[in-house]
Parts: sequence; structure tokens; C-alpha cells
Amino acid sequence: MKSTTTQHRTAPRECCSDVDCECGLRNNYFEGKRLTADSFRVEQKYMISRRHLLNRAIHGWGVVYGFQITSGSPDAPIGPGKLKIGPGLALDICGRELVQTERPISVGDVIVRNEKDEPLNLDTLTSADFEKKCWLLSVHYGQQPVDHVRIEDHCRCEHDEWDHICETVRYSLRPIPCEECCRPHDCELECDCATGRCCEGPKEHREVIKGAPAYSLDNRTGEDIRPLLQKPGNIVEPLPGTPLPKRHPRGGCRCLCDYLTNLPVPDHCSLCAIEEPCGTVLVDLKNGVPLACVELVRDDCDRWTFGNTEPCGPRRLVKRNDLLFDLIQGCDLTYIKDFGWKNWHRRPTPIPFSEFADAIAIGGSTEDNKYVTRDFWVEFSRPVRRETVRPDCFVMTIVSVENDDNWWKTSRVPIVGVEMPAGDLIDRVTIVVDGSWVRGAVRGDSSRFQDRKSRVEFEVRGDFIVDCNDQTVDANAHGLSIDRTGNGTPGNSFLSTFLLDPAPLSAPDRTGEERSKGVS
Repeated sequence: MKSTTTQHRTAPRECCSDVDCECGLRNNYFEGKRLTADSFRVEQKYMISRRHLLNRAIHGWGVVYGFQITSGSPDAPIGPGKLKIGPGLALDICGRELVQTERPISVGDVIVRNEKDEPLNLDTLTSADFEKKCWLLSVHYGQQPVDHVRIEDHCRCEHDEWDHICETVRYSLRPIPCEECCRPHDCELECDCATGRCCEGPKEHREVIKGAPAYSLDNRTGEDIRPLLQKPGNIVEPLPGTPLPKRHPRGGCRCLCDYLTNLPVPDHCSLCAIEEPCGTVLVDLKNGVPLACVELVRDDCDRWTFGNTEPCGPRRLVKRNDLLFDLIQGCDLTYIKDFGWKNWHRRPTPIPFSEFADAIAIGGSTEDNKYVTRDFWVEFSRPVRRETVRPDCFVMTIVSVENDDNWWKTSRVPIVGVEMPAGDLIDRVTIVVDGSWVRGAVRGDSSRFQDRKSRVEFEVRGDFIVDCNDQTVDANAHGLSIDRTGNGTPGNSFLSTFLLDPAPLSAPDRTGEERSKGVS
């Protein structure tokens, strides 16, 4: 006869009691364990809750990929006034996965809420209620029981059950001020200078006399510089063998510690029952992921439909690991791809003055007493906004040596304009210089270019130039490289230099003057 094992609970000891396991309850399997529906619920709940915990703690929340929004039209298969939302994945603030397959939606398919997050009936609103308002389209986690089954228990009583749970998504609309549609997300990490330091050492190392700290560090090396200060009675020497405090990387040990220690944990991840024609759906209406700002308009049948959409304004994004590496390298930044004088950039030998003169203004003058330079142009890797490119974005400086005391004297070339292609976005710009300066200093018989070598410094101020993605141009020079500029951060300036031979002397009374002095 087959033996059986009886499963029972032992009486708890006096010092112990059965308590709810708040950190995570999972099954312990052993021979003879009786598996019930509750056992599988415990197992499923443990795995799901752990996955959600890692999602929100490590990845954060927002759109991971997809959710492309396309507006409908009379010629489109989805019809006018509708939105087609493409496949995508998002994580809500509770760590739940919001998986979307492609589907069209209309205004009647979404859950509409007011500013107080209360149900709102659009049919009761007029066009005046929509003035100066935009509507935030969000996606929410939902679940719905499917595959109905009829169960008979041991008492021969029947009751309804559902064989599966379908994890789905639902969409909501909520009115918001239009300026919030393009407001950048606030930084979650904010460091306060008054939070203190980490690893300041033992108490003996932090003693203070007359308000002075017990240690002092060099800002560059982190080494102790107290022997150099020599302030008896003001600084207390540490005990022998006491380690000096160490410097910490960007962000600060105390700042990051405080941030992660006080990181809020969501505790309001509840589901609300929403009645739909095909049944009840449980939806978390409090923790949606913003997708787009949309406009609501009336159609020819006086029904509310979708108008213009702005999908990338309010959308919060989850940055994948490969994307983070690309951001570190500055792959999203616009840089200087090419420039007209690149063959001169930091060349150790001087440039003949005649070549420089031709690069400035070859041939006759242009209209309005200005010269469009031939070789002093800059080309960007992607379009930049035309209104941000102005003459003050460029600086050309001539550095020369004075004859009397060998001081280096700087003079600015008068850049009076820029020439650009037509359109709001441009990818190339050429500087325009003053015609009087060209005729006097470059082509004239008497100028500071004569009798001495000069150094030319050309600067492009990337902080002033904004690209089509609303980021400043990454303009840092990179050593001797002329392939591209940038160090992976927006802005800063590109500085290019080259040496220039003296201008030829044409005046008879100056042909014998010494021309040996110069700037090296």
C-alpha cells in the first residue's frame, strides 16, 4: 500500500508568531507538499512583484520604445479624426510593463478625466471650454479576465471563473495648460552644498579649534597641505596613522547617498474597475505614462475628434544601456563637420599672405561695402536654426608683435554679417567682413600685416548656435584633428589658429625695413 505524508502546521513557539511576510513570500517545495490554487498564486505574485521591483528601481519609468502616433485622414485606412498608435513598450512608475500592439483609437475609446482626475463627459462641454487648453494623452496599465469557464465545486454548486488574465493597456485624456506640453522634465537628482561630506574620517581627525577644520586638502591632488599653512593653535594634527579624507567623483558621495536613501517608493498602485461594453477592465488611472499632447476639435458631424498632436513634448523616456553609451559619446549632438581653412589649422609653418588675402576676399568688393569671404565658412553635421547664427557667433583675431617693446597686440577683424542658404534651418554659414577693412588692411600699402608675422585665431562660439534638436553645437576643438569637433557635451567654442607670413611691401620708402620679427 502506498504510503502518504500528512502535512500539518506545528504550534508556534512562545517567542515566535506567524506574521505577514512583507518582503516577499514564495513557496518552499518538498516531497509531499500539497499544491493548491493558493500555492500557485503565491508563486505568481512573488515573481511578478520582484520583476516590477527591479523595473522601477533599475530602469525607471517612461516609454522604452515605440508608441508612434499617426494622425488619421480621409484617405487613411484608420479614417479621419483618429490616431493610430504603433507597437511599443513602456514602464509605469509601479514597474509594470505596458505592451501595445498597433491599434487605432478615437476620442470615444479613451477615458476622459478633468484636472482633478474625475470622470468627464465631453458631450457636456462646448468649444469655449477648450480655449487655451491642451489634452495630455497617456497610456495606462490594465488587466481583463478572459476565457470564461463554469466550475462545479464539491457541493455541486456552480460558479463562474476566468481561465486567464489579459494584461492590456488603456488610454486617457486630461486637460493641461499648453505650456506644459513642452516643459522639460525636472532633474530628479539635486545636490545641496550643505549636505556635508562622506568619509571625513574618525572624530580625532575632525576636531576643530577656533572654528577651523582639522584638515585641509589641495583642490587638484587631494593631498594634505597643512604643513604649508603653518598655523599653530588653529589646526589640530591628526593622530599618527590616521588616513586623510579622500576626494570623491562627480555627484558627491553624500549627494548620491542622500538621493538613493530618500528615493520615494510608489505605494498607490491600485486598479480601478472600468465598465466597458465587453466587460469590466481593471485600470490604474493614477500612474499613466504620458505619450503626447493632442488637440480636440469638432468634425462635420459635431463630434469631438483628434486634431494636431505633439508626441515628443510631454513624453518621458527610459534610456536603454546602448542609448546611454551613445549619449556619453555625444552621438546626439551637432558638431562642426567641415570648415574652409582646415588645411591651415594649427599648421607649424606660416601661410603666405597672398593665400590669406584671397581667402578673405578674392576679386572685387560686394554690395554695401562688404566682402563675403571665400574660405572662412563652417559646415555643421546637421541643420542649425537660422535665427541663432549671427555675426557674434564668430571671432577672428589678429595677433602681432609691436616693434617697440615686443608686446603681442590683438586686433579684431570686423565681421559685419553672415551669408547663409535660404530657410529656417541651415547647415552652412560664411562670414562677411567690412569692405573698408579689406581695402585698408588686406590690400592696402600700409597695414599691421606688413613687416612682421602674425597669428590668426578664428573662434566659433558653439554656445550661441542652436541646432534643429534645440541643443547647442558641440564645438570643442580636438587636438590637431580636423575630422570633427566636440567632446561629447553641448556648447563651448571651437578655436583654430595658424601663422601668417608678412604682407609684401609695395611702398618705396619701406622696402628695406627689417621683417625678421614675428609671432611664433
